[in-house]
Amino acid sequence: MDCFLGIDLGTSSVKVVVVDEIGRIVSKSSEGYRIYSPHPGWAEQNPEEWWTATVRAVNKVFDQAALNSSQIRGVGISGQTHGTVSLDKNFFPLRDAIIWMDQRSISQVKKLMGKFGRRLTHITGLPIACGFMAPSLLWIRENEPFIWDRIYRVILPKDYIRLKLSGVVASDVTDAGGTLLLDTAKRSWSREIINELSIPYDFFPLLYESPQITGRVTKKTAKEISLNKGTPVFAGGADQVMMAIGSGVVEMEGLASSIGTGGLLITVTDHPVIKPDKALHTIPYALPEKWILMGAILSGGSSLDWFLSQIVSGEGSKGLNSYRSFFKKISSTSAASKGLLFLPYLEGERTPYLDPRARGAFIGLSLHHSRGDLIRAVMEGVIFALRDSLEEFKKLGIKPSYVITSGGGAKNKLWRHIQANVFNLPVFTANTEEASAYGASLIAAVGTGIFSTTEEACESWIKREDEVIPNSKEVKIYEKAYQVYHSLYPKLKDNFHILSGLENTS
Repeated sequence: MDCFLGIDLGTSSVKVVVVDEIGRIVSKSSEGYRIYSPHPGWAEQNPEEWWTATVRAVNKVFDQAALNSSQIRGVGISGQTHGTVSLDKNFFPLRDAIIWMDQRSISQVKKLMGKFGRRLTHITGLPIACGFMAPSLLWIRENEPFIWDRIYRVILPKDYIRLKLSGVVASDVTDAGGTLLLDTAKRSWSREIINELSIPYDFFPLLYESPQITGRVTKKTAKEISLNKGTPVFAGGADQVMMAIGSGVVEMEGLASSIGTGGLLITVTDHPVIKPDKALHTIPYALPEKWILMGAILSGGSSLDWFLSQIVSGEGSKGLNSYRSFFKKISSTSAASKGLLFLPYLEGERTPYLDPRARGAFIGLSLHHSRGDLIRAVMEGVIFALRDSLEEFKKLGIKPSYVITSGGGAKNKLWRHIQANVFNLPVFTANTEEASAYGASLIAAVGTGIFSTTEEACESWIKREDEVIPNSKEVKIYEKAYQVYHSLYPKLKDNFHILSGLENTS
């Protein structure tokens, strides 16, 4: 049976799935890599470590399922957004990639705000924030001129995997939509912005729509990885876009929720919706004439990972899958009902505050709170943070009728119940796994022509399951708690900034 390979280059690991022509996952694997922080607030990764992990993961899925490389009709690619990979004339990385979590470009962000104001957001559909390609490039130019002078091309993280597979420098409109350099309405690089920033226009790769072929696996790569020479490589897209596709969210009534390292809430629109003052993201979708409206939080699953690894076990980060025993200790009743809240601003916050200096906090602690209450408060705090994005959607007239969740928020039953009750919407999972990688494989299937549209592919392959209905009693408790939660950031903002200043001068 013909199959399709999906590769998702995440923040902490690369995930690979092989999906057959009727949508079943034949094999899957993942391989991790490090995040480097040579200075406070910095976040970098080595592109060659991405590739080494990808080769291992791809070869593993073939070994596990005894697949033949001739069965793979196409490869789709997904990956973490916003990052900056600078290449020399030989297409070698000039430095480690600056990834989306990076906070070093605060001064460049201020300069962009001063230069463009809201005009930049109206063109790109994005808030002006650290970690995006535009301020990261400006930081390199100001602080590493010896690197800047040697840049030949600049690409996004997943596109380094494309380069290694096919030898082609290219990207897609959805991932370019997260750079602060794309005209989101026109779905093309903004010459206006690029020229005003005095960045060479030829730094940037050709852009494709998600199901288009960008190249084919080279003879050299075929010797290293379990793929045949000539296997088509499709444009794919940003991880949040491929996640929504892999969850089957192709209509405006649906809401996609994802809790990974960060957290996302996504809905589909038929035109660009620009909201410059609330840090919402509007980028091209993987469907023609469609866009997504997205709210993003910076510390989702990483909040829980931090608490379990550093506070509960004290053994350092191992990832959430290593802490299953601790979930048995979580309080059976909501922390909110016990007067306890958690603000998950451990890396600052994006939607709706766009504040890299925001900080995390437990509010309402008392002697009667247990470790289980604190763990549950962290989980609830992440969903309250996502609720902030839902409220911004509602102000724009968007009224979703259901949620499809993926990532850690889908695998954990309690987190699904918290979402249903905090959002007051039915929550489903999809009959898929690793939604971003799955979405990339589905896009490859569309690109090869076995489906005429992405909507048709989603209808054929993806089904909703594991419905969780809101509990009216819990909804009332969470509604009261959310109103308190939402009021806390404005009251604490100035203090957060003072504490952040102390941290940066230590």
